[in-house]
Amino acid sequence: MPPKFFGQEIQVTAGGDVKVPTAFKLADHEYLISEIVQEWQDHSFGPMALGHRNRWWQRRHRNYYLVKTSEGELFEIYYDRGTNLKHPEFKKWILHRQL
Repeated sequence: MPPKFFGQEIQVTAGGDVKVPTAFKLADHEYLISEIVQEWQDHSFGPMALGHRNRWWQRRHRNYYLVKTSEGELFEIYYDRGTNLKHPEFKKWILHRQL
């Protein structure tokens, strides 16, 4: 089955000392995360930045997680930390895709 793209904001419950995701809610369904399969950070400028003069504050600041739910599904989610420290509303969790 090909990946299913979502690209939408979700509510995430995070726990532990490092604040890793433990569950997320999509529509009215809550998914419990049983395993974090992989995690990585993205500090790139993204595809729209090609050929432009890039500044450090224009970088992405995302923490990606490939998670397995208690139902055995694989999802890729990320925490977009935003670039403006004065505006915490720019920080959000995104459900990127289901694998």
